Amino acid sequence: MKVSHVANGFRGVWIRGLLSFLLVSASSAWAATPAQIDELTQQWLDITKQERKLVGDWKLQQPAMQQRIELLKAEKAQLQAILKQSQQSQGDVEAKRADLLQQQADLESQQAKLNQSLSGLTASIDSMQFMLPRPLQQDWQNEEAAQKADADNSQVLQVALAKLSKLTQFDQRLTLNETVMQAPDGNDVLVKQLYLGVGFAWFTNVDGQYAGWGSAADGQWQWHFDSATDASEIATAIAIYEKRHQAELVRLPVNLPALSNAVSAEGGE
Repeated sequence: MKVSHVANGFRGVWIRGLLSFLLVSASSAWAATPAQIDELTQQWLDITKQERKLVGDWKLQQPAMQQRIELLKAEKAQLQAILKQSQQSQGDVEAKRADLLQQQADLESQQAKLNQSLSGLTASIDSMQFMLPRPLQQDWQNEEAAQKADADNSQVLQVALAKLSKLTQFDQRLTLNETVMQAPDGNDVLVKQLYLGVGFAWFTNVDGQYAGWGSAADGQWQWHFDSATDASEIATAIAIYEKRHQAELVRLPVNLPALSNAVSAEGGE
């Protein structure tokens, strides 16, 4: 309902009340005394004055009331728009939440597969350790020592790749190592070991009294003192490696069954 309609209705009520009052007063005026007539006249004037005041007040308040109504309408429209946007945003949030939950489930599944694969890789690498030459084993142990106790998958994988990298490098070159070995006669002998990759090696001491060879067998690296091994040939090969001797062809003994076992074990891993 508009404000002008309210004002007109309000004014109509007053007019109808005044007419009723006049009819009642007219019917009673014939029997009224002059004092009563004066009283009725004063009431009429008071009512008329009140009616004018109410109408005047209403005219003064009408613009403000109209503005207030328009503001309320605008506020209502704004609230409806906000509510609609909120409902739409809520739908977007729910869709985004469902998408994030699906992504989380996918990541957890991938993480589980990664953990399983990484565990298998680590176990496979660790099973090779005792078959490797001692210098390479030491390199692997250094990599493990650098790994934190609470290492995450990234760090575990990094260590595994570092081990495999060192294995590949060792297998692609000759490696010389000096160490003390215990001879069958119980003596501790300082020897030099010349590794041919990770599968085979020879050793001899400085005076050639002790010599032999080594290879991986039965899941571990084994050394064999062999009196039939030509220590001088091994010493010459070591001298050439150390560039203390001119390069020349050297005949080194190779235990074919042992070398075959080492190659088969490496291929199986």
